[in-house]
Amino acid sequence: MKGLALYDLTWLKGQKKLLMILTALTILYLVTDGTMVLFLSVIFQMLLLRTLEWNLRAENRRFLFTLPFTRRQYVQEKYLFILGSTLVLTIGLYILALAFHPNKMMELTAMLGVILLELLYFSAILIPMMIKLGSNMQVWLTVIVVAIASLTALMIGGLQETVTQWLTVIQGNLPVVFGGMAVLGLVCLGVSMKISEGILGREEL
Repeated sequence: MKGLALYDLTWLKGQKKLLMILTALTILYLVTDGTMVLFLSVIFQMLLLRTLEWNLRAENRRFLFTLPFTRRQYVQEKYLFILGSTLVLTIGLYILALAFHPNKMMELTAMLGVILLELLYFSAILIPMMIKLGSNMQVWLTVIVVAIASLTALMIGGLQETVTQWLTVIQGNLPVVFGGMAVLGLVCLGVSMKISEGILGREEL
């Protein structure tokens, strides 16, 4: 499993242009609107999903699956790598955003909750789709990123316009709503892993 993680990290290091763009956007959002910076975690997640396409290309998987791990272990590593990396990045961006915009703590915390749920559900939905569709998933990823960007922009706009009312509702119901959605998301993630294992188990590698 350690070798597989190093394999993924090597691929990620090769994406220098995209990582530089994300870094530049991080700096831009930090010095302008702190809430928007958390959305970069979703874009980073989409980047990490491409490791699945890279791994499962015919010329790569012949080598990859000669390494000492099972298909189940491969699936578990992909979920841990993709979801774990994006969660760490999200927390890091949240801390940075608070440092630059301490007066927006409530807005940033609310957005953090939204982004964490997005990452959880998107991992559950997109990882098995990527395993199944491979390179054909790129078109879908583009559509999804655009849709998420539009939705997030609308959410941020609505938050800024009705911040007092919105925060009042969140403060009263956040533990129940967020907790329930988080538990449901974890259940979906478990089901998603089983589906991914089944899809990969039927693939000729």
